[in-house]
Amino acid sequence: MSKVKTHKIIGLRSTLLAIVFFIFIILLSNQFDAYNQSQLTNIATLLIAVFSITLLTGASGQISLGQGAIMAVGGYSSALLVTRLGFSMWISFILAIFISALFGLFLGLAAARLSGPYLAGTTLVMALAIPSIAVRFEGFFSGDVGLSVDYGNPPDWLTNLLGEISIEVWSLYVVLPFTAIALFAVLNLSNTRTGRTWRAVRDNEVAAALAGINIGRTKVIVFVCASGLAGLAGALYGFRGLVAPSVYPTDLSLTLLTAAVIGGLRSIGGAIFGTFAIVFLPDLIEKITKNFAIPENIGTYLPALTIGLLLLITVILNPRGAAGALEHLRHRKRH
Repeated sequence: MSKVKTHKIIGLRSTLLAIVFFIFIILLSNQFDAYNQSQLTNIATLLIAVFSITLLTGASGQISLGQGAIMAVGGYSSALLVTRLGFSMWISFILAIFISALFGLFLGLAAARLSGPYLAGTTLVMALAIPSIAVRFEGFFSGDVGLSVDYGNPPDWLTNLLGEISIEVWSLYVVLPFTAIALFAVLNLSNTRTGRTWRAVRDNEVAAALAGINIGRTKVIVFVCASGLAGLAGALYGFRGLVAPSVYPTDLSLTLLTAAVIGGLRSIGGAIFGTFAIVFLPDLIEKITKNFAIPENIGTYLPALTIGLLLLITVILNPRGAAGALEHLRHRKRH
């Protein structure tokens, strides 16, 4: 089979999967109330950031504990473009991708010289430092108060077409096309020569170098792509109403990494599963435990504790996550 034909098949498959995902979320939202619709928007937004970890850590083997900080770069970039320069929301989202990718370029240049715990530590310091920058330069970034931005109201042509649209549904309509495009892009990157090159670097840098792959350049390119995705997610995340340090806390990076690990770091389907889990699991736990006499001070932290335990169990018993477990079951059935 020729390379051109193979690329066409991969592109067609990626397009179909992105369209199926888009339609599935729309149909699911029609069955939900306003609160659950806002959760779907949250899932669609965070999923883009989890995809960035799937590329960075799952595909190329580089560890980052600072994706939440890169989300903050995208969030502040888009908010400043709208509030200070009067750009439209849509243009600000696109520019946030490029600004975050540029930030990722400088970070990637450092990452090309680091690995393992040194890289993780560097990105963690970045996650701690960026919120403090917003507080330090309060006059420009509005400090702890933050910048007020939102998705606005749906356009007249859309309300004329679909009737009255709630703010929750409109927020989902804004975010979901970007999520579908991100899914299409990640699927394409993972199944082409570029993705195979990244995986070669992940599995064995020495062998990859002997095969003619430029290790440093590859690591930088991965960081640029992952940062662009995280920046887009941060821009969409901030437009829920506020862009402030409290919106991008340090534990946001850990939450994204938890979703990726639970689902399977090397699986795009696992990223989707993990993101659904971290958003819906706390409410599910609350519904299950509300009929039990659990002290309030324990019940408050029970969802986070449960997700933490699930993460530990995944790392210890099944490092490949839910996607890896599913693949193992399929393999056993075949044999």
